[in-house]
Amino acid sequence: MTRTCMSCPNELGPRNQTGRCKSCATRKNNVDPLLAAKRHAGIRRRFEDPAYREQHAARCRVRNRNMSEETREQRRKHGLTLVGTLAKASQQITKEQRVAAGIKRSATMLAWCPVEWRDKYRDLCKRGRRAAEAKRIVLDLIAARSVPAPYANQRKILAWCPESRRAEYTKLQKALGAVEARRILEADLSPFERQMARINAGAQVVAVPDTRTGGPAYTLGGIASGML
Repeated sequence: MTRTCMSCPNELGPRNQTGRCKSCATRKNNVDPLLAAKRHAGIRRRFEDPAYREQHAARCRVRNRNMSEETREQRRKHGLTLVGTLAKASQQITKEQRVAAGIKRSATMLAWCPVEWRDKYRDLCKRGRRAAEAKRIVLDLIAARSVPAPYANQRKILAWCPESRRAEYTKLQKALGAVEARRILEADLSPFERQMARINAGAQVVAVPDTRTGGPAYTLGGIASGML
């Protein structure tokens, strides 16, 4: 029995398992955000290899140099058509599909980073760190190794503020500025928190010597030995 595509009247081959012809299956896959995210992640992984990137650039240079004007014009028209098709397809993607694709893409791109550390990685990137540097900092923090110098300097600047109150300081800083936020928070610190902040900043605990003088020694009879 001959089968036909579920989206068009084209006949399907005996080994077809999708229920759609090649053209319809391709159109369906191109508007699937999850497949698109997976495809883009694979392309990025390949281009992270410098050797592959250079080989691809060399092939493009050779192809463009030997391309005829007729072929160049055909590719230009095809590109314009493709842009219009993709723009129309992107408008058909729902908000829920975009959110799901974003979550899955984040899970793929940040597979190296534990879930509880991903906010730290994103925060470093938002503050101007390059992705590679932010990744190195997070991995160092996870492994409890030495912190890179720029991040160590940042921690030194905030050494006055206890770790448990950093979030409170950040909130005040956004609303009032760094100087006023520090003044308010420092005035509210307990003596113990101040001492711990000084220790975190590098202060050492020094034992205070006992300078009290001892009283005169007495014999068993109650007479001071200094009077003997």
